[in-house]
Amino acid sequence: MIEVMVAVLLTAIAASGLIGLYIVQSRAQGYSRHATEATVLAQDQLERLRMSAFTGSATDPYITETGATGGIFNRTSEVVSGTEFVEMKVTVQWMEDVDSKAVVVIGRKNL
Repeated sequence: MIEVMVAVLLTAIAASGLIGLYIVQSRAQGYSRHATEATVLAQDQLERLRMSAFTGSATDPYITETGATGGIFNRTSEVVSGTEFVEMKVTVQWMEDVDSKAVVVIGRKNL
């Protein structure tokens, strides 16, 4: 009987370790997915800004990974015109658990 109780205890300890590992892996996978989507959104906006004559700043609130409204991402664009080049900065933010995460992409276009 004692051997069975020890076996059950060891199985419970191993199972709790596997459950903890699963939770950590699941959170990491979610962050990785959101960071990849945010990077694609930022690069897409940077390419749009390179092709346009836009200067100033703009915000796209609550967009999805495809750019449609109703999502978790906030995209902010800033374009500053210099004498020889235009500097572009795109920031994509989202909430991950209770923390705010962001991806920033900076680019330049010669005049």
